[in-house]
Amino acid sequence: MTSQNRILVLNDIHMNFKTGDSSIKVLDSISLEIKRGESVALVGASGTGKSTLLQIAALLEKPTRGDVLINDIHSDSLNDDEKSEIRRNCLGFVYQSHNLLPEFSALENVIIPQLIKKITMTSAKEKALDLLEKVGLSHRLNHRPKQLSGGEQQRVAIARCLINDPLMIMADEPTGNLDPKTAESIFELFLHLSLDMKISVFMATHNLDLATRLDRVISL
Repeated sequence: MTSQNRILVLNDIHMNFKTGDSSIKVLDSISLEIKRGESVALVGASGTGKSTLLQIAALLEKPTRGDVLINDIHSDSLNDDEKSEIRRNCLGFVYQSHNLLPEFSALENVIIPQLIKKITMTSAKEKALDLLEKVGLSHRLNHRPKQLSGGEQQRVAIARCLINDPLMIMADEPTGNLDPKTAESIFELFLHLSLDMKISVFMATHNLDLATRLDRVISL
């Protein structure tokens, strides 16, 4: 795979956690590449390190050993501010818990990442309105998270993760808290938008039925 085609490279990733005088090995020599526009599922039993690997891939955790490249940028020599800039410019995040800010409306929650990037309020609002329409929430713009259903909250979270035009979405059990019917609709929406916008997806999930509908499945 040429460097122009890949968005994420994990190179010989090891991760150990200290517990008193002992050390627990969670990840052992993990290497993988994800190309632009590719969707990859990460599956495995609880405790196998799926969330840890996603955290490392997103530059939120530093591995015990190994290197992470995002958009061909080596992360091992970057400081925290430089890593934050890569996350802000290249990555979008969707979690099992939507992590919306409860004091803000759906529209405001989606706008905030743009304001952090110093985008004008007019441009940010216009883009947020378009995304909320795409996720079917144009009629719920001014509702706060507690006024929305679980599926609606996750739709807001998807719109929020897309607003900065990420190259890749990191998703950790994005349908884990939803009933099967809602999970299916959220998954279909998520996949449709990522395909339409040609965004890579790296998703940890326990749902093998959903996982097999992505381009590739990696098992831990």
